Amino acid sequence: MSTGRSSRAKRGRSARPHKPRRLKAGPQEAFLKRLLGPGRVEVQPETNVRTESAILPWAGQPAAEPMESPGRPKPASHPPAAPLPPEQKELRRKCAQLAVFEGELARRELRLANLRADMLPFEERYYRRIGLRCAKLDQLEAEIAEIEARLHREDSAAQEWARRARERAEESREALRRKLSGNAARPPVALKRLYRAVARRVHPDFGEDPSDRDLRARLMAHANRAYQRCDERRLRAIVSEYEFAPEVIRGEGTPLELVRVIRKIALVRGRLSEIDEEMESTRSSDLFRFKTRVESGAKRGRDLFAEVVAAVSSRIAKARQKRNLLAAAAKAARDRDPVPSESESAETAPAPGFARGVAAE
Repeated sequence: MSTGRSSRAKRGRSARPHKPRRLKAGPQEAFLKRLLGPGRVEVQPETNVRTESAILPWAGQPAAEPMESPGRPKPASHPPAAPLPPEQKELRRKCAQLAVFEGELARRELRLANLRADMLPFEERYYRRIGLRCAKLDQLEAEIAEIEARLHREDSAAQEWARRARERAEESREALRRKLSGNAARPPVALKRLYRAVARRVHPDFGEDPSDRDLRARLMAHANRAYQRCDERRLRAIVSEYEFAPEVIRGEGTPLELVRVIRKIALVRGRLSEIDEEMESTRSSDLFRFKTRVESGAKRGRDLFAEVVAAVSSRIAKARQKRNLLAAAAKAARDRDPVPSESESAETAPAPGFARGVAAE
């Protein structure tokens, strides 16, 4: 019987709803009770965390607004900014774009200057040690071709070969003279006419105000350098630069400033294209490739520069020997015909000034 009652009592107790277990108030909870008044501290059965909603009367209430001081003014409320007009938005966008292009232009100008500074010493060394010998070799080959043309007057191919060899020797000598002296080639007549037309268009004496005269002076300096280098393309571009220069646009206001910025962007883009073309032309040149091979060989302990100098010198010695043999044969032919013609005398005369040019060899 006792067993049945105990089982019913257990079933009764299990059916009752669960109530949170009360804990005895600790020292801190008792202090809060005495300070804040009656309340209780509960323990959540899931997290075993004490809640103070009953002890703290202000828990769960919204925060009170700060009291305003009677002597302090209220902060001023700023009205929302008015939207910018479309032209001002476009001007800001173009100015940011111009800043990016100008930064890229400065970097590429620096790379181009470094490339020029790296090529200049090697170029001077090449023309003084190899270019001078190559010009001498072209001169000897031209003399050989001319002697053979005199020995075989009926051979038209020999006459044509002598003419081409002489032209090649003259071009080689002129190119060497320009490189060693720093002077450009003689400009042709068409380039002189173009230069005079550019000067009439951009000369500073025709400027309307100080800013226009400054622009013209800068472009005239570019035209002088282009004329010295016989750069026809650059001369034609200078006229377009003046007609579309930002400084030509006069006046104030957002539309005019937008036009000036757009023109500045176009000028910067054009200069970027010129830099890319010059760097590509330099890196694809035979001289740059030869410099790369010389530097690569130096890393492996090979002096390719000295090898080329020795090879050209050997060819000069062989050409000189052949020229002397042919000259002896031509002299024997002239002995059989003691009256030479004026054309033969002119062809056998040495080229003026070439001996002085190769004296340093």
